[in-house]
Amino acid sequence: MSCGFHLRGLSSIPFESVYIQASDPLVVLDIKRRIQASSKTIVLDSPNDSQAILHILNARKRKVILSVSGSGRVREFQLRYSISFKVTDKNGREVVPIGNIEVKRVLPFSDSAFLASQKEEEMLVKEMKKNAILKMMDRLGK
Repeated sequence: MSCGFHLRGLSSIPFESVYIQASDPLVVLDIKRRIQASSKTIVLDSPNDSQAILHILNARKRKVILSVSGSGRVREFQLRYSISFKVTDKNGREVVPIGNIEVKRVLPFSDSAFLASQKEEEMLVKEMKKNAILKMMDRLGK
């Protein structure tokens, strides 16, 4: 008898080719790498020959104070990474409506370990971007 747990397979998106449209070239690069690493979809450099156009409407990182000490010093931050997207065909018809993904993580903060906190924040944001892109790909595959 088994517990029913199965490893999640690769996220696949239902397009043979896709063009990624975003205002931030780093976001395009992150998404392109993730698609190429985990699907058979070809990412094109031009929307003309692509089967679909992935529009990244918004991708942003925010940092919100979550808790403070009795003396008013920040104890924890909440990091938030959100991405909004939609997919159209090359004629502009909407194939996937606007979707929003938000990933949150708590970052403990200490004045005495400021540099370590910065490094931890960078690592968390990188992981959050990866998770948001994978969630977006999962949503596109459904």
